[in-house]
Amino acid sequence: MLEAVIFDMDGVITDTVPLHYKAWEKMFKNHGYEFNFNIYKEKVDGKPRIKGIASIASNENDEVLNSMAEEKQKYFLNLIENHPPKIFDDALYLINLLKKNSIKIAVASSSKNTKKILQSLNIYNLFDDVITGYDFKHGKPDPEIFLIASKRLNTKFQNCIVIEDAIEGINAGINAGMVTIGIARHGNEIELSHANLVVKSLNELNIEKLNILLQEAKI
Repeated sequence: MLEAVIFDMDGVITDTVPLHYKAWEKMFKNHGYEFNFNIYKEKVDGKPRIKGIASIASNENDEVLNSMAEEKQKYFLNLIENHPPKIFDDALYLINLLKKNSIKIAVASSSKNTKKILQSLNIYNLFDDVITGYDFKHGKPDPEIFLIASKRLNTKFQNCIVIEDAIEGINAGINAGMVTIGIARHGNEIELSHANLVVKSLNELNIEKLNILLQEAKI
């Protein structure tokens, strides 16, 4: 029986991926690194900031990595101040549907901007819990973030569904022993094909479909 749905934030609930990409691109190009959207999705998306930088700038020392992380954060905060992010309509549909059916919901995001963004959009209080980059030690694909969410929601991990748009996020959900749904908003169905289900819109989901998915995963 479905107890909870755990959402990633960027690219799942909020249309912040283009803003993150612009900030990453500007920072990496300032330091002479090649960067494009495919590299972003493959090496950076869904990871804690330092881990994402290190996956590309692997030869840099900790001081430089931290400086690059601060630079990226500065660019991103400037972008969201001038271009406030929007909520995906299909995410709001699913959130409201789950709440109506008394299914617990949480956000589990590697971003340390999570709380600020959700509050700015007046949706922070919709969630039973919010786990951010400040709440865990090991980033995705480590399952820690999702296991923390399940524990704080007082649910069994095998009765939770994770919704992610990033490869590392899907991997983290799988490593947590949870059912995973990939939301392919950028034509990246193949990259997310190891999830239990891949959809192009969260409007494709309903309570019956989620419960069937959970039951099939246990067979």
